[in-house]
Amino acid sequence: MKNRFAIAVSACLLLAGVSRAAAQHSAAARSYSNAELISVDSERRVIMVKNPDGANAAYLMDDSLAGLSNVKPGDRVILNVRRGGGAQRVSTIARVAGTYALVVVPRTPSLARPSTFEAPSEVSRQAAFGRQVGRLSDDARAIDDLWSSFWNDCKVEPVAVGFGRVWFGLWDDRIRADYSTGQCRDLFNQIVAAGELIKQGMAAAEDEARQGLTAVDIRNIRRAYVMDWEGWRLPPPSRREP
Repeated sequence: MKNRFAIAVSACLLLAGVSRAAAQHSAAARSYSNAELISVDSERRVIMVKNPDGANAAYLMDDSLAGLSNVKPGDRVILNVRRGGGAQRVSTIARVAGTYALVVVPRTPSLARPSTFEAPSEVSRQAAFGRQVGRLSDDARAIDDLWSSFWNDCKVEPVAVGFGRVWFGLWDDRIRADYSTGQCRDLFNQIVAAGELIKQGMAAAEDEARQGLTAVDIRNIRRAYVMDWEGWRLPPPSRREP
């Protein structure tokens, strides 16, 4: 009887160890990468992209990726790639705003920390924050269109690009542009007015997320949606009279 009990305990411990190892392997097999979207084969669920080094690469669409309605061939995109199991699958894809040069994105950990076994409550908090950031990122796409017009018409000087929208730089005074025309001043005002709603939403979402997530968790989720920035509490820039 004692032997059977000891064997059962040993089996449970072994299975727990295997589960932790599998979770660690799965987390380590995910990475973020940016690229230029070349084509999408919806029937075969294959995405073709051009990587920052100029080489073409093909990825399968993960089962969790419903479609690509917000991106089109020629867009600069950030991919969340799941590697392993003989195939590389894209689980999320987000369009990069603006017309600036493609930036090489360093490999980053997945949203799950690979070194520890996470309780379901922490995973749930990550998922909830991810949904909030995802919705705000979707809303920000309308501002991306305004920014594209501003970039093309107002002689914007190139700035360093990280994992957030370039137009965030209007708040932290990184953007230099030509405001001599009424059109450019009007575009500036529209971007700031709409961007304030995004900024306030992100500030509130992060306040809630900090109660259960680490700074690394928050930063990785922001990066996945091209929303990584530390300026959510900055005041809005002064309005420019058209």
